[in-house]
Amino acid sequence: MASCKLCGQDADSLKKVKIEGATLKVCDSCSDMGEEVGTSKKRKKKTRSRSARPRSEKVLVNDYGSRIKEAREEEGISIKELADELNEKVSLLSKLEKEDLKPDNSLAKKIEDRLGIDLYTTPTVHDHDAPSSDSRKATLGDVAEVKD
Repeated sequence: MASCKLCGQDADSLKKVKIEGATLKVCDSCSDMGEEVGTSKKRKKKTRSRSARPRSEKVLVNDYGSRIKEAREEEGISIKELADELNEKVSLLSKLEKEDLKPDNSLAKKIEDRLGIDLYTTPTVHDHDAPSSDSRKATLGDVAEVKD
């Protein structure tokens, strides 16, 4: 037998009742003091499923600062002129050229379109297996240094 959370009386069946903002399990006689709340089923948490589609993730090139500076100088414009055209601050472009700051996608797109350069690229994976007459695979002994 369960007991009423309001009066403490043992009861065969309890009802869920909202009394002054608090939801309590109470007996039939105490249920008149509040508003009965329907029994809610527990909500299942939605889990995010990882998409099976391959990502075409682009990465920032290593020498993005020098690419920006060289392209700007080839066009014969100052950093201030470029900043005005892109509606960005001179200090921001200066930091990009020094590679003190990485451009976000939207800024990189503006710079790429204006200067005709690529700042983001899709990485490629190269197979480094060199053809050899030995068909054995490398072992731990081939790559590890053993201390005496």
